Amino acid sequence: MFILAILMTFLAFQLGGLGENAKMSATENFLIQVGGAVNNYEQEMGDYPASSWSGDWGATPNKQNLGGEALCIALWGRDYGGSGISEDQLANSDEDQSKKGLTSHGANDLFELVDSWGNPIAYFHRRDYGREDLYFTMDEEAIWDTSMAKALKSPKTQNYYNPRGFQLISAGSDGVFSTDDDLYNFKRVEE
Repeated sequence: MFILAILMTFLAFQLGGLGENAKMSATENFLIQVGGAVNNYEQEMGDYPASSWSGDWGATPNKQNLGGEALCIALWGRDYGGSGISEDQLANSDEDQSKKGLTSHGANDLFELVDSWGNPIAYFHRRDYGREDLYFTMDEEAIWDTSMAKALKSPKTQNYYNPRGFQLISAGSDGVFSTDDDLYNFKRVEE
């Protein structure tokens, strides 16, 4: 299933100009692929990648896209062999950089993984489920703005989804987090 998700995501991004249903499907498959990469990281490193800024990396350039940037630093970190995710899926929507190289990339850009609409995917390690993160996203009118992302709880139990793991969240076609078109790496319980 992981290999199929990789192939479908690659094909979807190569076709360009995708319709909304195709973009949703490609993003769902990409979330599966990223989830697989995060699980592989946990198996090799002993914990899921952090979703907060490490003091070892220097000063935080800004507070936008924090979890997504931390995820990319881990998956492309010098201590880790790589994620298997295409670099075509990387963007630096808030155009920030670290003062020193933190990844195997030549640039000091703080990349995020992006969905089919070009928006950063929010990432939360279970330790940061109570935190809200500011993400720099493009809305349906192609206007860049900020949107708050937060880990989600089940309305039925009030427990966080994936309580022992992590959450990946796409803002969906509207580019705004916490709306009905958001996509996740978990199945939501309907209210």
